[in-house]
Order: sequence, then C-alpha cells, then structure tokens
Amino acid sequence: MNTLQQRLKLRHISVVLEISRCGSLQKAAEALALSHSAISKALAEVEVLTGGQLFERTSTGVRPTVLGEALVRHGYLIASDVQRAEAELDALRHGDMGTLSIGIFFPLNWWSVLADCVGDFRTRLPGIRLKVREDSMESLLERLDQDLIDIVIGRMASGFGGDQYLHEPLCEDHPLFVARQGHPLTQKQVSLEDLLGFPWVLPEQPNIIRQQLEYAVRDMGLRFGVDVMSSQVSPLTFRLASSSNTLVLASECIAKELDVLYRLQPVNCKLPLHLGPLAAVIRRDKPLSKAASTFLHQLQNAPSVRLRAGGYTPAA
Repeated sequence: MNTLQQRLKLRHISVVLEISRCGSLQKAAEALALSHSAISKALAEVEVLTGGQLFERTSTGVRPTVLGEALVRHGYLIASDVQRAEAELDALRHGDMGTLSIGIFFPLNWWSVLADCVGDFRTRLPGIRLKVREDSMESLLERLDQDLIDIVIGRMASGFGGDQYLHEPLCEDHPLFVARQGHPLTQKQVSLEDLLGFPWVLPEQPNIIRQQLEYAVRDMGLRFGVDVMSSQVSPLTFRLASSSNTLVLASECIAKELDVLYRLQPVNCKLPLHLGPLAAVIRRDKPLSKAASTFLHQLQNAPSVRLRAGGYTPAA
C-alpha cells in the first residue's frame, strides 16, 4: 500500500474540495467551520502526500494546479462513494434494499417504455430507493462521472465518449420534426430545404444534433437560424406546434405519444444526422449494483423496446 492510500484521510478530501469550490482558503475554512490555520495545515499535509502544489494564488483567491485538478476530480468520486455508502447503509438499517439513481435525457420523458419500466421496477423491488433525474446529456454525463447517477438513458453521437463509457444499445431511434395535423409538410416527402420556410424549435447550444443540422444547412449554401427558437422539448413547445406552423425536433420513439397527446405528426424528411442508437450509458470503471443491473436487464428486455424498422406511422 503506498503512502497516499495509507495516510490520505476523508478530511483531506473535504478540505481540497471545499477550497476548490470556494476559491479561497478563508471561505473554505468558514464553510467547514475550521480555523484558517487548520485548513492551511490540512492542505500542507495533502501536498506532502501528493508530492506537489495543489493550488496556486490568483488576484482573486486560489485555483487548482494540474495536480489539484486531478485530485479534485477523484475527490468528488470518493466523496460521492462515501455518501452513497452512507445512504445505502441507512436504507438497509430501515429495511430497504439500497438505492438506484437514473438519469433520463429529457426528450425521452414521453417514452412510454421508460415509464412502464420504472413502474414495473418499483413494483418488483419496492425496497429500492429510486431517484430519477431528467436533464441534458451533457449534465447527466457529468453527474455520471461524479458517481451521482448509476445509469444514463439517452443518445450519444457516434464515437463520443471513447473508452470512458459502456453503451448498452436499447433501440434505433432517429430524430425527426413533428408538426400539427394538416401541416403542409406532413402530406408528402419533403427535403431539408423545404423545412427552412417554417419556424423551428431546436435545443439550445451546445447540442450535437443542432450542430449537425446547422452544418448541413450551410453546406447546402443556405442560411440557418432565420426563425429558430432555442428550447428543450416541453409541453409548451408541443402545444405551440399543435396551434401553429412551428416544427419541433423530437425523438422518433415518442412519436406515438405526441400524436395521442398533442395531435402532432412526423414530418417525412430524412435528416442528415449521424447518431448512435438510444442506449443505457454506464461507467466502464465501475461495476453496476444489483439494483442497477436489474433495471438495465428489465429495460433491455421490455417487449416494445425496439422500434419497427420503418418508424412510427400515425393512425388514420
């Protein structure tokens, strides 16, 4: 066992994380209810253990060095593991069976397969404390990196993430625009250029799908963004589309729900996008808990998890 494993304490991790968060030794001391000398001493101990300076002074306080950034990154994982262990032990003491935290890419909020899977999971394992967070893929992956989420359900661009994550494919899914019933673009096959004559609702940047659409439009020598509203999909944007000529970018897997709830139909246009399938994303360096494995297996084996090859066709 090396010196760091033998002598690094949780209080050292807490001090380093708080200094990084506050950007000041004095503010960190106040947050931890410690004296300035105690914070300085703890930091000095960690720097001896790590063999280098962890923070450098700036005109406004302190910021992590390269060594400091590495320790802060690992420190968040350590702190999260301790918090999760505490929560799991507390759950077991109260007769529960543990916890499971799932992140869902918010355009998939209307996907009935996910709702059914969550409901079935709670019925089968009522002793699991289940947490569901809906957010952007960028935010969810950041929380996955920090060990605050066990599984992320969403979509990633082809080749994104490298060896950092494991992707468990769920189903093929292609983004599409949806429009109100009777919209001129729902009556026939149309091109991307045809779509430019109508208002769009797209996710705000940074977003890989929006970037690819922008590049495609500009490669055609056309102007992008003349009438584009930046917003994540929501009941508001879908109601806007149902009462106007606005086109909203959505996922193919929720097309049936959008037809039922908002009378929105897919625009028959093949978008020039290069994306992977819907997938469950997990960390390669961390084994899944029993609860997470159970949920993932249940989702992968859901009867309707794979879409028809031809996509959704609204009822006549």
